[in-house]
Amino acid sequence: MTVENKLPKQDYQTQTGLFKDTVTDLNNGYRALLIAFSGGDYCVSYLRTFEFALSLNCPDRMLWNFEKYQELNAMLPLPDDMDARVTAKTYMAYIMVYEQIMREVGLVDKIMKQDTVSDDLELVLLGGI
Repeated sequence: MTVENKLPKQDYQTQTGLFKDTVTDLNNGYRALLIAFSGGDYCVSYLRTFEFALSLNCPDRMLWNFEKYQELNAMLPLPDDMDARVTAKTYMAYIMVYEQIMREVGLVDKIMKQDTVSDDLELVLLGGI
């Protein structure tokens, strides 16, 4: 038996050892979307660029596979021309769907497990122990 056969098989879903910094792009992209919206600049390229950053952060499926996204795209499809402008209503609708998807996959409005305080530590901090 070789050494390789004695080693446990790696679970590449959880043990790749890779660091992927896709959250920075997601945060920067969302911020840019809001700045453009508040400035009245409803360019398609801003939405498309953010979609790539958001899709990378959606576990198990790409952004374009979410039912909410598909429904919106069927009602208000974005033009193929990246330099095209859409209405404020369309731009806002896409931002709202992005937010719903981010909430659904736990990117927004969720407390990460490692960020929570244990019960014992909380009692210490509150003077209970």
